[in-house]
Amino acid sequence: MKKVLCIGSVTTDIIVRPVDALPDPGTSRVVENAAMYVGGCAANAANDLGKIGVPVSCAFKVGEDSFGSFVKRTMKKYNVNTDGIVTDGSVDTTCSILCVSSDGQRSYFFNPGSAAAYKKEDLDLSLIDQNDIIFVAGALLLYDFDGVPCSEILRYAKEKGKYTVLDTAWDSRDRWMELIEPSLPYLDLFMPSYDEAVKIAGETDLDRIADCFFAKGAKNVIIKIGKDGAYICEENGKRYTLPTYSKYKPIDTTGAGDSFCAGFIAGLAHGLDYRTSGKIANAVGTLCVLEVGASTGIRTWEETLQFMEENKDQVE
Repeated sequence: MKKVLCIGSVTTDIIVRPVDALPDPGTSRVVENAAMYVGGCAANAANDLGKIGVPVSCAFKVGEDSFGSFVKRTMKKYNVNTDGIVTDGSVDTTCSILCVSSDGQRSYFFNPGSAAAYKKEDLDLSLIDQNDIIFVAGALLLYDFDGVPCSEILRYAKEKGKYTVLDTAWDSRDRWMELIEPSLPYLDLFMPSYDEAVKIAGETDLDRIADCFFAKGAKNVIIKIGKDGAYICEENGKRYTLPTYSKYKPIDTTGAGDSFCAGFIAGLAHGLDYRTSGKIANAVGTLCVLEVGASTGIRTWEETLQFMEENKDQVE
């Protein structure tokens, strides 16, 4: 099985639910649940892959604080190799406070912290040498890594014969294509969400979005389209939508996109084609939203395949 390296963003997610409105100033409101989890695109994907059973390492930055210690302890429990985690006493570990509504949707407060301070120089290049699939997750949140530094890491990975993947997050700085374009020529697979892809490409039509990314060098493109599944565009010209499991009501959508990415990469790590990997990605994404927390609902490879078999009537 291929080995995976996840590079990018990590957070401590403090999840509060249900939150359908904020209390008025000076007042309080009782909630049913408040808990802390490891989050962030790269950490979520690494934890998911570890639970699925794929050999995985991570590379990102945390602060020298209790949140950072929590991140490292938790990821080790998920069988993630944490040798690539850098500890920096000058920054706080990135933190998100996520407010989850009764219908499973989320809004959040975010302190960029350590993820924003992650630099190209923080990455031990031997980690790339030791792994087969290099996944940069949370691009556009990595303020010191985004743009040219990221592209240089991906170029190095390609020169070493690695399979390269990149996923994005929401860009509050509104620099979308400016920061993504340098990396596109070095990507075997680019898989943003639809809303992020619209911002990057400046198009709303799925085919036009994909055409934009292909024109700038990406070999393959996947656009995550939420409850409608995923739109997959392969370099061989095949384009198709894979529907997801619509009968399940989300409990918490935190980490749904990251779990899709992890499921797809797990398929690639097992040597599967894009269509099959996409079906696995949809299953992993569905399992994610059925539990509170970004990685709580993720199951083993065998359990995921069993879920797919039991629910195949929904997607065939």
